[in-house]
Amino acid sequence: MNIDSPNRIAFTVCNLSYLNKALVLANSLNQTNQLRTNIFIFDNEIDLPTFEDHIIITWIKDVAGDDFLKHAFKYNVIELTTAYKPFIANKLVEVYDQVLFFDPDIMFFGDLETVYKELNSHCFLLTPHLCNVQSEPSENIHLQRFGFYNLGFFALDNSSYSKSILDWWWKQCIDYCFDEPSIGMFTDQKWMSLAPFYFPKISVINDFGLNVAWWNLKEREITVKEGQFLINGKPLIFFHFSSYVNQSKLTKRPYTLGSNKSDILGQLALQYENNLNLIHLNIDTTYSFDYFNDGDYINQLLRTAYSANLGLFTKTENPFSKPIEIKVYIEKNNLKSRGSSNYSHIGYQDKNKHIKVIRFYAFILRTVLSVIGPNRYIALNRLMKYSNSLMNFKELWRK
Repeated sequence: MNIDSPNRIAFTVCNLSYLNKALVLANSLNQTNQLRTNIFIFDNEIDLPTFEDHIIITWIKDVAGDDFLKHAFKYNVIELTTAYKPFIANKLVEVYDQVLFFDPDIMFFGDLETVYKELNSHCFLLTPHLCNVQSEPSENIHLQRFGFYNLGFFALDNSSYSKSILDWWWKQCIDYCFDEPSIGMFTDQKWMSLAPFYFPKISVINDFGLNVAWWNLKEREITVKEGQFLINGKPLIFFHFSSYVNQSKLTKRPYTLGSNKSDILGQLALQYENNLNLIHLNIDTTYSFDYFNDGDYINQLLRTAYSANLGLFTKTENPFSKPIEIKVYIEKNNLKSRGSSNYSHIGYQDKNKHIKVIRFYAFILRTVLSVIGPNRYIALNRLMKYSNSLMNFKELWRK
C-alpha cells in the first residue's frame, strides 16, 4: 500500500435496510486498505449505534438541498440513491483529493494499489461489466439496454475535468434517473455509456480482479490458494454481491458459471454471509420515503404518474405531506394504494412464474390480430410500445 497516499475517501449510498451490507463494505475496506467510508443514508434520521472511526454516517437530507423531497417522491429507492451519486461525489471532492464510490453490497478481499496507480495518472475511472469481446448479439443487446459500465464502482480526483463529468452526470440524473430501459434509461448507469465519448480522459480499467460479480463470472475463474481468492490466477480485489441471496444461492439472477466451481463460489458467499452475521442492528428498516406523512403507502404507479406530470406540482414543496393537489390527482387517476405491501419488480427471470398470464395475453393479441388484420395490428403494436412507458404516456393521466 502506498504510504504517501493523498487525502482519500470512499463512499456508498443506501437506505436503512441495506445498512448492514454497507457496514460490511466499510469494515472490509478498512481491513484491506485502511480507507474510511462515508455511508450516505437515504431515510429519515433515527438513532444508530456508535460505529468505529473508519465509518462516517451522513443522512442525505442534511446535504441534499431544497428539492430532495420532490426527488424522493418521484424516484423509487434504487433510482433515488443512484441519482444522487454524482451530487455526493461533487460534494466530497471539495474536501478530498480522491473519491471512490462502491455499491453497498461489495466486499473487499485485496488492496486497491492498482486503482490508486491508475487514478494518479487518470482523473476518472470506470470498470466495464465485461472485459472480453462479446460475440453473442444477445449479450451485446443486454449491454446496450443496461450500460457498458457497472457503476457499482467509480473513482475520481478533484480536478476541474472530473468535476465537469460530475456536473454533466448530475444534470442527467436529477430528472432522468428512472429504471426505464425500454425508453433508453437505466438509473445513473446507462448515462455513463456516453461519458467516455464526451469525456475522453476517462479511463476504463480492464482488471479482472475488480468488480467481480455474477454477470462476469463466465470470463473470470475464481480459485483459492493458501486461503486467498484468486481471479484468473491473480488476487481478487473486491466482489460485488449484487442480488445476493445466501451461501447456497449467490444471486437471484440467472448467470453463466463459466469455469467456476460451485463449492468455491459457496466459500466466497460463506465469507460474505459470516461478515453480514457480525452486524447486529436492532432498527426499523422500513423505507421512510415509501409512505406519506399520514402513513399511507406510496405505490410505484403513483410515483410514475407524478413523474409524468411534474408541471402540475411545481409549487408543491413537500408531496409527502399530501397537499390538496396530490390528493385530487390520486382520486382522479385511481392511484390510492390498496394495502401496504411494497411493489415487487417482475423481470425476465420471472417469466415462468407467470406463464399462464402470458399465454392468456398472447391469446388476446392473436384474437385482435385476426379481427383487425396485420397492417392495423402493426400500427397498434407501435402504439402499445409508446404506452408501455407509463411515464411518457401522459395522456393516460387525468389532470
